[in-house]
Amino acid sequence: MITCNPIGSVKCPVTEMSQGGWAKVDSEIHLDARYAPGLQGLEGFSHVIVVFFLDRAQGFDPATQLLRRPRGLQDMPAIGVFAQRTKFRPNPLGVTAVKLLGIAGNVVTVRGLDALDGTPVLDFKPYMPPFDRVDDVRMPSWVGHFLEGYF
Repeated sequence: MITCNPIGSVKCPVTEMSQGGWAKVDSEIHLDARYAPGLQGLEGFSHVIVVFFLDRAQGFDPATQLLRRPRGLQDMPAIGVFAQRTKFRPNPLGVTAVKLLGIAGNVVTVRGLDALDGTPVLDFKPYMPPFDRVDDVRMPSWVGHFLEGYF
């Protein structure tokens, strides 16, 4: 059995699923006050990785979501769930690297978090290129089309 408890929640203007524009969204992550001391030293980083629970994602239906068109675009090929960044997942977890804008007490302000207002946050990690960046990345050609207008 796996148990995860939120450490905070997202406060942002986005309340419904969207098809993009996340790069311009500023969000506050309100941490439970007991975790605020754990933020010490995080202000020295330009970016953080946020792990969150997609609490409003509908239940995963393998028959329709194991293989689906990215963003529901009809001109895209059907792709497996593990080859996508879709919210439709067997375990509804989100992981996003975001720009850290500031920390004030137990509130962390970020830009680019693709999470709705009220989304439970499970963890933070500092973005460290030696661990998190991969050089010489290869992606299928459909990714370029998928990203048109996303950011």
